[in-house]
Amino acid sequence: MSVADQPRYAPNTVGEEEFVQAVSDMAREVWDFHNRWGFGSGHFKDATPASIIDRRKAILAEEVRELAEAVDDNDTTGVLNEAADVLFVAIGHVEALGVDGLDGVRYVTAKNARKTEETHAIRQDTGKLLPKEGKPHKWE
Repeated sequence: MSVADQPRYAPNTVGEEEFVQAVSDMAREVWDFHNRWGFGSGHFKDATPASIIDRRKAILAEEVRELAEAVDDNDTTGVLNEAADVLFVAIGHVEALGVDGLDGVRYVTAKNARKTEETHAIRQDTGKLLPKEGKPHKWE
């Protein structure tokens, strides 16, 4: 890849505290929403993680479909709101999984924090960050 083809660094356009606070506020509302409506981890007390997500996956699929439709319609407001709806439901999946869901969040957070320019690169056609070694099928 030539230097001209490499992605250029662009700083985030929102502040770290503002971003973290907004996502934290959403997570708090997901917790309250689940508690208020009985949709959360208490509802799934003895279920397996796969069965919990199997029962909830249609909710996420609907939100992803609505986001795709907003993108296809070039509906800016729809894109903004539907992207947030996807996040709300994804956070809801994590809460529904209870302690195991939190373990997953911690695992993925730590895994992504370990990624560096030495170990990973961006696949230009998809924009996905991939390991440079160990998963050649993801580069095909």
